Amino acid sequence: MVQAVPSNDYWYFALNEAREPFGDARVRQALAYAIDREAIAQATNFGNATVNQTAIPATSGWYFDYAPYSRDLDQARALLEEAGVSDLQVDMMVSTDHPQSVTAAQVIAANAADIGVTVNIRQLDFSTWLAEQGDGNFDGFLLYWVGNLDPNDFYYAQHYTSGGFNFHGYSNPEVDTLLDQAAAETDKDARKALYDQAAKIIVDEASYIYLYNPENINAWP
Repeated sequence: MVQAVPSNDYWYFALNEAREPFGDARVRQALAYAIDREAIAQATNFGNATVNQTAIPATSGWYFDYAPYSRDLDQARALLEEAGVSDLQVDMMVSTDHPQSVTAAQVIAANAADIGVTVNIRQLDFSTWLAEQGDGNFDGFLLYWVGNLDPNDFYYAQHYTSGGFNFHGYSNPEVDTLLDQAAAETDKDARKALYDQAAKIIVDEASYIYLYNPENINAWP
């Protein structure tokens, strides 16, 4: 018997908000509308992945069922035009030590070309990738986050203004407040409501552009 279930890992890409024009949420949203998550999941995992526009998988009690982005090229182009951006080029940093990131970036580049955006894929070994990330030497990067259980692990370090893994420079005081409140809340339902509010803003503002949760494949006689 073989069973596939979504893991607690997630794949995503992020854009460097310290570099123009990626500080404009409309530019990030345009790319979120341009990509085909199903095609990315198929290319990287042969379909053994569950598309998800938030971080937490549907198998978790902390799952937030929210998916505002469909592949809408007209909407993507309109957002870029509204932001006054044309002939956009994106330096997308990936690691050759994680081949799925290279494959995903190739699909994203093909998708982005449909809205006139050029994604230049920069392939690095992982130690160099980490150094470049730490130095902020990128327009965008693509990777995954491993094995979270508590919702705080999915959001705080990555999206809090001073979070330890907020290398892309996202900052929203409302999100900071919600994450602080959620971390201190002891009632599970109230805590989930706070994380859901924070996640909605994170997704709406495309702090991370979430792609999918890879599946764990289990087989037994």
